[in-house]
Amino acid sequence: MKYCTRAAVSRNERIAESFYLMELDVGRMASDSSPGQFVHLRSLTPGWPFLRRPFSIYSSDGEGSIEIVYKVVGKATSLMSGVTPGDTLDVMGPLGTSFAPAASTTRVVAVGGGMGVPPLVFFCRKYADALDEVHLLVGAKTTAEIVVPIGLVVEGVKVTYYTEDGSKGARGLVTEGLRPALDAAGEGRVEVMACGPRDMLAETAGAARERGLRCRVSVEEVMACGVGACLSCAVPRAGGGYLHACKDGPVLDGDAVDWERWTGE
Repeated sequence: MKYCTRAAVSRNERIAESFYLMELDVGRMASDSSPGQFVHLRSLTPGWPFLRRPFSIYSSDGEGSIEIVYKVVGKATSLMSGVTPGDTLDVMGPLGTSFAPAASTTRVVAVGGGMGVPPLVFFCRKYADALDEVHLLVGAKTTAEIVVPIGLVVEGVKVTYYTEDGSKGARGLVTEGLRPALDAAGEGRVEVMACGPRDMLAETAGAARERGLRCRVSVEEVMACGVGACLSCAVPRAGGGYLHACKDGPVLDGDAVDWERWTGE
């Protein structure tokens, strides 16, 4: 169920150089929130841009509050960084599709790049206990860009880091560790999940397809309305036509996307 509510901010903390964690009291929205879904929010204060902004849900207590992680990159997020506990935001959500393992899945290899990591952390927290193994591959340009997983202490979750400058974990792109991770996971009831930049998603979906594995990807596109009305978040559909990230996604089947058209390769 979707809700539109005035949500009080209970926490808004800087957790790294340009990154913040915000906790929102959203009432019943929290119990309906699942990994991969997002909220569309705006400030009630003067100066906020006309359109709402989408943010993946980082965690939910299932009772009344959710958390989001955001990076200050423009006017809206700059204003958000100045929000203090007790301030109120207009929040719509939870929106979109979510990550959930298939009934037969026993092991998951998840790939997160940059700000694509928060929904995968939410997945780990919700489902790790029900799976034999979860391997989370985290990629970023530098150590400073790795802001999550913060406090990810979940039994059964293996976390491997990749940075382009080699400042944390292995040097290189996170996708360079994907095929070895899939080889280590073995055959059978393995599922692949990913959230991050477009090229990373295409590479992940291709690696899963090579092995005949179920793959779910969360696509990142500009969303103006969040409910499928404006059609600004179009993603080329395999076989023709378009999917829309806000309504059909953001979590899509990897085989549903025409990666050649979307990446231009």
